[in-house]
Amino acid sequence: MVKLFAIAAASAALTFIGVPSASAQPDPKVPNGAANWCPGGQKSGQGGQRYCLGEPFPDGSFYSQTWSFGPGGPFAPGAWHNTASCSVLINGSIQGGLPYGGIPQCGGGPRAIHF
Repeated sequence: MVKLFAIAAASAALTFIGVPSASAQPDPKVPNGAANWCPGGQKSGQGGQRYCLGEPFPDGSFYSQTWSFGPGGPFAPGAWHNTASCSVLINGSIQGGLPYGGIPQCGGGPRAIHF
């Protein structure tokens, strides 16, 4: 009986030795400011806003997530929005559209990613 228990315990222990960790790398194109994952960097905006940027696509478009103050204004804590939007940088400003009515493509992905 003891021998059977020892074999069962040893086989159970060996089951978990070769298991790789389940931590996957986040997508570098999709930012997550709450996790401080901004592979394209961060950029300041107007009125206390900040942007967390994903890596740009070949056409220059990228996903951006916005941080802003809450309803209490600058005296209340701010937060990252739960959405990353497909954006472009135009004259130093992050925009959701292109001049003359075009829209950024973000590699053919969705216009917005909800977390």
